[in-house]
Amino acid sequence: MVDKAGLYGGGLEITCILYEGTITATAGTSVFVENGALGKLSFTLASELKEGDLVGIHDSTDNDYDACEGLPVMAAAAATNGWIGIIKSQPVWHKLPSSAGSYGTHATNLSNGHYRVATVVMPGVQMALRGVTEGTAVTTGSPLAWDVSDDGWKDNGTTMTGVFSFHDGGGTGQNVLIGIGAVGQAAGGSEGDICSHGVVA
Repeated sequence: MVDKAGLYGGGLEITCILYEGTITATAGTSVFVENGALGKLSFTLASELKEGDLVGIHDSTDNDYDACEGLPVMAAAAATNGWIGIIKSQPVWHKLPSSAGSYGTHATNLSNGHYRVATVVMPGVQMALRGVTEGTAVTTGSPLAWDVSDDGWKDNGTTMTGVFSFHDGGGTGQNVLIGIGAVGQAAGGSEGDICSHGVVA
């Protein structure tokens, strides 16, 4: 965990969806939620993230541009996906679940808006722009290359280029958010096709 919230330095700052695993909502009589309102549900998150935590790109085919409303999805840093940024703000709910129960399906939570968001600073990423895929399927976090002849972005295998996709694109003509910067998969990370800084187990 990073110690000082004011010492993150430069890099891209962007609002991100936080993948925190299964959400469990428990009924109560009077519970203060994070914005200070009084509610009747308390919430626990299987993999809760906090301000100052290192996060990596969440690798899932559910994370397409439209389902995520153009926002990247971040998960806790791990050896399988490395880390790309630091949570800079206190996470807040996008939409609170309205009834008690377990909310464990990522695709359903995205559809219903049941997730938290936070500002993430990415020191190795300088900019982001919406792009369109060309040719082969682009996976979440995969390094990309620009295809001049087809005027679109395509998967570049495990060769890091400093250009990568924050979203999953199933084929030609899919919207994705493109990250551009000095970032790659360093030694120690076991997922060779996700742009990140390396993490060891």
